[in-house]
Amino acid sequence: MVTKEEYEKYFGQSAPSNFSRLEFLSMNTIKSIIIKPVPANTCPCYQDFKKAVMEQINYYDLNSDLLDSTKTSGYTLGSYSESASESETSKSIDRLSPMAYEILLNCGLLESQLGGCCLW
Repeated sequence: MVTKEEYEKYFGQSAPSNFSRLEFLSMNTIKSIIIKPVPANTCPCYQDFKKAVMEQINYYDLNSDLLDSTKTSGYTLGSYSESASESETSKSIDRLSPMAYEILLNCGLLESQLGGCCLW
């Protein structure tokens, strides 16, 4: 979905050496928490979705400990909080980049009441 060239242009720096792995893990993290399918490339949110993926790649690159984390103490998302859980969703939210979260939220992929930019 995202190329090294797009990443390098967006951040103005070289892509991580393990870019393919980080992109795969970033997509899986995001797909595990969004409430709608990945936007089609004809959707106005598609470019923003790609930016969220790039933000997540960068976040994993800067916080590589998150890739191996076994933390299961729970999480807080806004005013919602959940205690310890082994669910994939809670693990993914613990690992989500704050910038990727904001982008996905603004595209309506996290909160259904926001409406989003596209009808899938």
